Amino acid sequence: MYKISPSAIGALLECPRCLWLFANENLKRPRGIYPSLPDGMDEVFKSYFDSYRQKGEVPPEIDGKVDGTLYTDLEKLSRWRDIDYGRGGFAAEFPEIQIVLRGAIDDLLVNDRGEYVPFDFKTRGMKNKEDTHKHYQHQLDLYSLLFRENGLKPASYGYLLFFWPKAYEAGQTTFEHQLVKMDISPDEGYKLLEKVYQIASSEEPASHEECEYCLYRSFLEKNNNS
Repeated sequence: MYKISPSAIGALLECPRCLWLFANENLKRPRGIYPSLPDGMDEVFKSYFDSYRQKGEVPPEIDGKVDGTLYTDLEKLSRWRDIDYGRGGFAAEFPEIQIVLRGAIDDLLVNDRGEYVPFDFKTRGMKNKEDTHKHYQHQLDLYSLLFRENGLKPASYGYLLFFWPKAYEAGQTTFEHQLVKMDISPDEGYKLLEKVYQIASSEEPASHEECEYCLYRSFLEKNNNS
């Protein structure tokens, strides 16, 4: 079974060879020092939202701007947020395409129709470009699919809440934010998995000429053979 996560699939689909190597040889893309600040900020934002959740209120960043309210069961939400906690996160198997999909969410809304709405925090170093949110379409479609496969009726939309630093003074950093609503579909999520299967189950693709990771691997191979 090929193991895929919503957060990783976008990057993997950039290059068929990188995806094939990851799926068949568990060979991940080379990575330098990982910036831990975004993960740290995600935890800060989760705690911030939880403080409002426990008061039965909504944070001002989304008050009156979203279709839905914060999911109230913090115990379940904590488990769905933590993919490393026992049976945490969400998981679904698709044996017909030999894929296990597993991922964790940042937050969750529920609308008055009883539909579940994925809500994700994104920390950036600068203001969004016009198409920044489109890079996360794959991720939200797959969350929608995970909801459906786990018996939670998914909404036809999800939200991304972007933060980026504005100023720093005397130990305090202020952030700007932007809320983006996106149309999502579990069916589109499944189509992504089918695409992954088609690539992973075929012969190893050639190096992608625009993939810096393929170029790096080719460089290492040439040096090892010389």
